[in-house]
Amino acid sequence: MEPARRMSWQSHPMPAEREMLNYAPFFDDVEAEQLRLGLLPREMEDKWFVFFEEGWLYFHRSWTGHCIFSMRLDGSPAGVRTLEVWVNRNKDQYNSAGSESDIKLLERLISNQLLRRG
Repeated sequence: MEPARRMSWQSHPMPAEREMLNYAPFFDDVEAEQLRLGLLPREMEDKWFVFFEEGWLYFHRSWTGHCIFSMRLDGSPAGVRTLEVWVNRNKDQYNSAGSESDIKLLERLISNQLLRRG
């Protein structure tokens, strides 16, 4: 399977209005490889475009191209650790219910969409 790339879909950079989330999951080597493949929307119902570039995993809304989450990942001897996670706080681009719900959404995206557990 070909990995998703920035040029694979419409994408805009993360805006200046952003907040760091207190979220630092660890991924084993198999999971890390799945994350690096990203996610390309296949149907109109697919809401996310995700790609990995230069140590960062970017989560964009597929219809608008707005970057909603970005995660910086770093390899370790037994997998990949998360160094930092940012969420879009531009109210015109993303309507958040707060950091806790943002983390839950990100966890679901990773688990169900990227790691295909759900």
